[in-house]
Amino acid sequence: MVKGSESHAETYPEDEYLFEIDDNPDPTVDSGLPWSFTERAQRAQAAKWDRLYKLFHPRPRDLLKYAEFHNIKMPLQEYLSGKLGKEYVKYGALSESDAQDEELLYYLDKCASLAVRKHLEHEARVKLTYVVPFSKIHDALFALYTNIEARERIDEIQATVGLADARDFIDLAIDEAGVQSELLWWYDRAGLRGVGLNYPC
Repeated sequence: MVKGSESHAETYPEDEYLFEIDDNPDPTVDSGLPWSFTERAQRAQAAKWDRLYKLFHPRPRDLLKYAEFHNIKMPLQEYLSGKLGKEYVKYGALSESDAQDEELLYYLDKCASLAVRKHLEHEARVKLTYVVPFSKIHDALFALYTNIEARERIDEIQATVGLADARDFIDLAIDEAGVQSELLWWYDRAGLRGVGLNYPC
C-alpha cells in the first residue's frame, strides 16, 4: 500500500465505536441522556473531539503581555478611581502599591481583551469584531472578519486601509510585544453548526 493512502477506518479504527451504546450501564453514573455510551465509545469520542479542535481552534493570545508592553492606558471604574485617587492606570506602569491591589489586578485582567482590541484597532485603523471560536479554551476572541462575512469585510478593509497593511500593522504590534503569535485563518463557531462527532476528519 502506498504511504498516505490508508483509509479513514485504518487511520482511526476507534471511530467504529463512536456511538456504541452500553447495554449494561453503571446505574450510579448519570450520563444525562436516555442511554449510556460504553467506555470504549467515550474514549473514541474524546479522541475525535481532540482532532476537531486541532482542525478548527485558534491559538491563544497573551493579552496582558501585549497590554503591558504597549503601556495601554485603562480608565478606571468609579469605585477603583475613588479608591486609588486616579482616573486611569497604564498596564506597563503600575505603581508598587497598584501592583499589589488584587481588585485592580482583577479589573485589568478582565479588561485586557478590550484594551488590546482598542489598541489594535487604532494601530491597524480598522474595526475588529468579537467572535465565538471553535475552542475548548476561549469563550470569545476578536478578528478582522469571520468565515461568514469574509468577502464583505475584506472588500471593506481593502477599500479603506488595505488588507495587507491592516495585517502588517497588527503583526508588527504583536511582534514588538514579544507575543509568539500570528494571524491565522480559523472558524467562527456560528459557521460550524455541522461540526460534531459525525464530521469526517
